[in-house]
Amino acid sequence: MLRHFPLLFLLTLPQLLPAWGANGHRIVAQICYDNLTDQAREKVDAALGDNYLAQVSTWPDYIRAESGWDFTHPWHYMTVQPDETVADVARQTATDPAIDDVNEAIAFMTDVLAGDSEARQRMTDLLQQHDVDPLAGSLDATALAFLIHFVADVHMPLHVGKNRDLGGNRITVLFFGERYNLHSVWDTQIIEQERLSYTEFANFVTMHTRARRADWAEASPETWMQESVALREVVYNTLYDNTDRETGLPDLGYDYQHDFLPIVEERLGAAGYRAAAVLNRVLN
Repeated sequence: MLRHFPLLFLLTLPQLLPAWGANGHRIVAQICYDNLTDQAREKVDAALGDNYLAQVSTWPDYIRAESGWDFTHPWHYMTVQPDETVADVARQTATDPAIDDVNEAIAFMTDVLAGDSEARQRMTDLLQQHDVDPLAGSLDATALAFLIHFVADVHMPLHVGKNRDLGGNRITVLFFGERYNLHSVWDTQIIEQERLSYTEFANFVTMHTRARRADWAEASPETWMQESVALREVVYNTLYDNTDRETGLPDLGYDYQHDFLPIVEERLGAAGYRAAAVLNRVLN
């Protein structure tokens, strides 16, 4: 059970527009944890206490139901229009002292975990200002949960999205005959269609992607997000390859699962390895 966070609440609260569903975030966290150095893993374990990294990876989505945490809502995403790049948006937001998007939130949490005194004081002040408690009573646990969550967020192609359709939330599709929005197909349904636990899925992803670990780990967060922008366009451009005759909706089934499951695995693997690289750098 998470301290200051009842397990029943974790199990019953509906998810609020997540980048990945619960298992997607757990998969990324498990891959990250498995690739930590001994020293980094010891520091993660010490910060989290009785909790696991995979367990707290979903916490930043659950707390979005609490009004005190409303200030973190913009931290989960970045809007990049078709005529923009991630670098363009970063330049625009750099003039605002607030934390405007997930790109700045990742940098902020990295600084907190690295022990930057200004960042840690700013995080402490934000928690006090909004009258919310840190996860497990720990600033480091809070920053770890946010960081592992946000790194996963930006690797879901539709989460570096276009604001006109809320990253696919306004696009209705059929997935194996059932109606979903396109965002939920990508954040949850493709993963759940495999009928695997998050640990089994993490093992499969690792087997399929470990040869690319070193190359992925070298990339910057800006690159992670620009990759998602490119993949986002592939998702949109192939959306109507098959349509249902009766409804006219995109009809996504076995062909779609076959074509896009490897991309989902790659994004989850890249997120896990990259999160590990960040933590190994700042915690060693």
